[in-house]
Amino acid sequence: MSPRRTNYAAVPTFSRPGREAVVYDLSVPGQATITLPVGSAWSSGPHWHESHTEFLQVLSGAAEVTLAGTVLPAVTAQDGVVTVPRGAVHEWRRSSQRTAGDEEELVVREWTDPRDGDKEVFFRNLNGMILDFVKSRREITGESGGGKKKVSWFELYGGEWMLENELRCLFWKCDNWPVLLRQDSWWPDWAQWVVTKTVLGASLVVGKCVGRGGVYSEYSHLSEQK
Repeated sequence: MSPRRTNYAAVPTFSRPGREAVVYDLSVPGQATITLPVGSAWSSGPHWHESHTEFLQVLSGAAEVTLAGTVLPAVTAQDGVVTVPRGAVHEWRRSSQRTAGDEEELVVREWTDPRDGDKEVFFRNLNGMILDFVKSRREITGESGGGKKKVSWFELYGGEWMLENELRCLFWKCDNWPVLLRQDSWWPDWAQWVVTKTVLGASLVVGKCVGRGGVYSEYSHLSEQK
Protein backbone atom coordinates (compact mmCIF):
# COMPACT_ATOMS: atom_id res chain seq x y z
CA MET A 1 0.00 0.00 0.00
CA SER A 2 1.39 3.40 -0.98
CA PRO A 3 1.73 5.89 1.87
CA ARG A 4 -0.15 9.16 2.02
CA ARG A 5 2.24 11.84 0.84
CA THR A 6 2.14 15.41 2.11
CA ASN A 7 2.31 18.08 -0.58
CA TYR A 8 5.62 19.81 0.14
CA ALA A 9 6.24 21.06 -3.41
CA ALA A 10 5.82 24.74 -2.48
CA VAL A 11 7.34 24.57 1.02
CA PRO A 12 10.46 26.83 1.17
CA THR A 13 12.11 25.27 4.24
CA PHE A 14 12.30 21.88 5.93
CA SER A 15 13.22 21.40 9.57
CA ARG A 16 14.14 18.13 11.27
CA PRO A 17 14.70 18.23 15.06
CA GLY A 18 16.58 15.88 17.36
CA ARG A 19 20.20 14.88 17.82
CA GLU A 20 20.88 15.45 14.11
CA ALA A 21 18.87 18.67 13.91
CA VAL A 22 19.01 20.40 10.55
CA VAL A 23 17.13 23.06 8.57
CA TYR A 24 17.10 23.12 4.76
CA ASP A 25 16.26 26.42 3.06
CA LEU A 26 15.29 25.77 -0.57
CA SER A 27 13.70 29.17 -1.21
CA VAL A 28 16.29 30.13 -3.85
CA PRO A 29 16.19 27.97 -7.01
CA GLY A 30 19.41 26.13 -7.76
CA GLN A 31 20.85 26.16 -4.26
CA ALA A 32 20.31 24.87 -0.74
CA THR A 33 21.19 26.71 2.46
CA ILE A 34 21.65 24.23 5.29
CA THR A 35 21.69 25.25 8.96
CA LEU A 36 23.01 23.07 11.78
CA PRO A 37 22.23 24.40 15.27
CA VAL A 38 24.76 24.25 18.10
CA GLY A 39 25.19 20.63 19.22
CA SER A 40 23.81 19.03 16.04
CA ALA A 41 25.51 15.75 15.09
CA TRP A 42 24.20 15.93 11.50
CA SER A 43 26.59 14.97 8.73
CA SER A 44 26.20 14.89 4.97
CA GLY A 45 27.70 11.40 5.02
CA PRO A 46 30.59 10.50 2.69
CA HIS A 47 29.45 10.55 -0.93
CA TRP A 48 30.43 11.64 -4.41
CA HIS A 49 28.83 13.11 -7.54
CA GLU A 50 29.58 11.96 -11.09
CA SER A 51 27.82 14.53 -13.27
CA HIS A 52 28.02 17.62 -11.02
CA THR A 53 30.76 19.79 -9.58
CA GLU A 54 29.60 20.92 -6.15
CA PHE A 55 30.38 24.13 -4.28
CA LEU A 56 30.20 24.65 -0.51
CA GLN A 57 30.27 28.09 1.08
CA VAL A 58 30.23 28.56 4.85
CA LEU A 59 28.14 31.63 5.71
CA SER A 60 28.51 31.43 9.50
CA GLY A 61 30.06 29.10 12.05
CA ALA A 62 32.76 26.55 11.25
CA ALA A 63 32.53 23.32 9.24
CA GLU A 64 34.72 20.25 9.15
CA VAL A 65 35.02 19.29 5.49
CA THR A 66 36.61 16.06 4.30
CA LEU A 67 37.50 16.20 0.61
CA ALA A 68 39.19 13.34 -1.24
CA GLY A 69 40.80 12.13 1.97
CA THR A 70 41.98 15.55 3.16
CA VAL A 71 40.37 16.90 6.33
CA LEU A 72 39.78 20.65 6.57
CA PRO A 73 39.00 20.88 10.31
CA ALA A 74 37.52 24.38 10.55
CA VAL A 75 36.31 25.99 7.33
CA THR A 76 34.76 29.42 7.95
CA ALA A 77 33.28 32.22 5.86
CA GLN A 78 36.76 33.72 5.48
CA ASP A 79 37.93 30.63 3.57
CA GLY A 80 35.64 31.28 0.63
CA VAL A 81 34.08 28.62 -1.58
CA VAL A 82 35.17 24.98 -1.36
CA THR A 83 35.03 23.30 -4.77
CA VAL A 84 34.20 19.60 -4.85
CA PRO A 85 35.28 18.07 -8.19
CA ARG A 86 33.23 15.37 -9.84
CA GLY A 87 34.09 11.96 -8.44
CA ALA A 88 35.67 13.29 -5.23
CA VAL A 89 34.37 11.66 -2.05
CA HIS A 90 33.42 14.37 0.43
CA GLU A 91 31.57 14.95 3.68
CA TRP A 92 30.86 17.93 5.92
CA ARG A 93 29.54 18.57 9.44
CA ARG A 94 29.96 20.99 12.33
CA SER A 95 33.62 21.48 13.21
CA SER A 96 34.82 19.59 16.28
CA GLN A 97 37.73 22.01 16.58
CA ARG A 98 37.17 24.78 19.08
CA THR A 99 36.84 28.07 17.20
CA ALA A 100 35.16 31.43 17.63
CA GLY A 101 32.16 29.87 15.86
CA ASP A 102 31.63 27.13 18.45
CA GLU A 103 28.52 28.78 19.85
CA GLU A 104 27.22 29.76 16.43
CA GLU A 105 24.91 27.77 14.26
CA LEU A 106 26.64 26.49 11.15
CA VAL A 107 25.16 27.78 7.92
CA VAL A 108 26.40 26.37 4.60
CA ARG A 109 25.24 27.19 1.09
CA GLU A 110 25.44 24.42 -1.53
CA TRP A 111 25.05 24.60 -5.29
CA THR A 112 26.27 22.66 -8.31
CA ASP A 113 27.45 23.02 -11.88
CA PRO A 114 25.31 22.39 -13.80
CA ARG A 115 22.41 23.97 -11.91
CA ASP A 116 19.90 21.53 -13.36
CA GLY A 117 17.44 21.23 -10.48
CA ASP A 118 18.84 17.95 -9.13
CA LYS A 119 19.74 19.48 -5.77
CA GLU A 120 16.20 20.75 -5.21
CA VAL A 121 14.68 17.43 -6.29
CA PHE A 122 17.07 15.60 -3.97
CA PHE A 123 16.50 17.65 -0.83
CA ARG A 124 12.74 18.01 -1.30
CA ASN A 125 12.23 14.28 -1.78
CA LEU A 126 14.71 13.38 0.96
CA ASN A 127 12.93 15.53 3.52
CA GLY A 128 9.45 14.72 2.24
CA MET A 129 9.96 10.98 2.58
CA ILE A 130 11.61 11.21 6.00
CA LEU A 131 9.01 13.60 7.43
CA ASP A 132 6.10 11.54 6.08
CA PHE A 133 7.68 8.36 7.49
CA VAL A 134 8.04 9.98 10.93
CA LYS A 135 4.43 11.19 10.74
CA SER A 136 3.24 7.70 9.78
CA ARG A 137 5.15 6.08 12.65
CA ARG A 138 3.66 8.54 15.12
CA GLU A 139 0.16 7.66 13.87
CA ILE A 140 0.87 3.92 14.12
CA THR A 141 2.20 4.14 17.69
CA GLY A 142 -0.44 6.61 18.83
CA GLU A 143 2.10 9.36 19.54
CA SER A 144 0.12 11.76 17.36
CA GLY A 145 -2.73 11.69 19.88
CA GLY A 146 -5.25 9.65 17.90
CA GLY A 147 -4.66 6.30 19.58
CA LYS A 148 -2.85 3.33 18.10
CA LYS A 149 -3.67 2.70 14.46
CA LYS A 150 -4.49 -0.79 13.16
CA VAL A 151 -2.03 -1.52 10.38
CA SER A 152 -0.69 -4.45 8.39
CA TRP A 153 2.42 -6.39 9.41
CA PHE A 154 4.36 -4.80 6.55
CA GLU A 155 3.38 -1.26 7.53
CA LEU A 156 4.51 -1.99 11.07
CA TYR A 157 7.82 -3.70 10.33
CA GLY A 158 8.63 -3.00 6.68
CA GLY A 159 8.21 0.76 6.57
CA GLU A 160 11.77 1.58 7.60
CA TRP A 161 13.21 -0.89 5.10
CA MET A 162 11.06 0.59 2.33
CA LEU A 163 12.15 4.12 3.26
CA GLU A 164 15.79 3.08 3.00
CA ASN A 165 15.12 1.49 -0.38
CA GLU A 166 13.36 4.63 -1.63
CA LEU A 167 16.23 6.82 -0.44
CA ARG A 168 18.70 4.68 -2.38
CA CYS A 169 16.52 5.12 -5.49
CA LEU A 170 16.64 8.88 -4.90
CA PHE A 171 20.43 8.78 -4.53
CA TRP A 172 20.75 7.01 -7.89
CA LYS A 173 18.43 9.39 -9.71
CA CYS A 174 19.99 12.57 -8.30
CA ASP A 175 23.70 11.77 -8.71
CA ASN A 176 24.32 11.34 -4.99
CA TRP A 177 26.47 8.23 -4.54
CA PRO A 178 26.98 7.23 -0.88
CA VAL A 179 30.09 5.40 0.30
CA LEU A 180 28.81 2.06 1.64
CA LEU A 181 32.14 0.47 2.62
CA ARG A 182 34.25 1.85 5.45
CA GLN A 183 36.69 4.39 4.05
CA ASP A 184 39.44 3.40 6.49
CA SER A 185 39.32 -0.22 5.31
CA TRP A 186 41.58 -1.89 2.75
CA TRP A 187 38.91 -1.79 0.04
CA PRO A 188 40.17 -0.10 -3.17
CA ASP A 189 38.23 2.77 -4.75
CA TRP A 190 36.90 0.58 -7.56
CA ALA A 191 35.35 -1.79 -4.99
CA GLN A 192 33.59 1.14 -3.32
CA TRP A 193 32.19 2.11 -6.74
CA VAL A 194 31.02 -1.44 -7.54
CA VAL A 195 29.32 -1.96 -4.17
CA THR A 196 27.51 1.39 -4.28
CA LYS A 197 26.34 0.90 -7.86
CA THR A 198 25.22 -2.68 -7.18
CA VAL A 199 23.27 -1.88 -4.02
CA LEU A 200 21.61 1.23 -5.45
CA GLY A 201 20.90 -0.54 -8.74
CA ALA A 202 19.18 -3.39 -6.90
CA SER A 203 17.13 -0.86 -4.93
CA LEU A 204 16.08 0.75 -8.19
CA VAL A 205 14.78 -2.59 -9.48
CA VAL A 206 12.88 -3.25 -6.24
CA GLY A 207 11.45 0.26 -6.29
CA LYS A 208 10.24 -0.18 -9.86
CA CYS A 209 8.58 -3.50 -8.99
CA VAL A 210 6.65 -2.07 -6.03
CA GLY A 211 5.98 1.39 -7.51
CA ARG A 212 8.13 3.26 -4.99
CA GLY A 213 10.79 5.02 -7.07
CA GLY A 214 12.04 7.63 -4.60
CA VAL A 215 10.94 10.80 -6.42
CA TYR A 216 7.41 12.18 -6.18
CA SER A 217 5.56 15.18 -7.58
CA GLU A 218 4.03 15.83 -4.14
CA TYR A 219 7.49 16.78 -2.92
CA SER A 220 8.82 18.65 -5.97
CA HIS A 221 7.32 19.56 -9.33
CA LEU A 222 10.73 18.86 -10.87
CA SER A 223 10.41 15.23 -9.74
CA GLU A 224 8.33 14.54 -12.83
CA GLN A 225 11.52 14.86 -14.92
CA LYS A 226 13.17 11.90 -13.12
